[in-house]
Amino acid sequence: MAKLDYGYGYNEDNAIAIVWEIADVRQVIENNDMPLQLDDEQCMEVLGYVERKHDANFGVSWDSIYYAIEYIFEDELNEANKGVSNG
Repeated sequence: MAKLDYGYGYNEDNAIAIVWEIADVRQVIENNDMPLQLDDEQCMEVLGYVERKHDANFGVSWDSIYYAIEYIFEDELNEANKGVSNG
């Protein structure tokens, strides 16, 4: 059986990889009833932000994805919530 290859010389014999995917971003949105529908590119923007900003002392978590969505799409969320409060 072929070894898992993580790139840059890393594989299952010398490293681990923990994968977060587009579906995880959408799950955070759904679980928190966020009024957003993100396309794949926007989800990858969230994951890229999480990767750039993560703290190795804490890793990546559902919360870090949530906060990234809130930060990146703050205007959209505020606009959607404004519409709800004026409803």
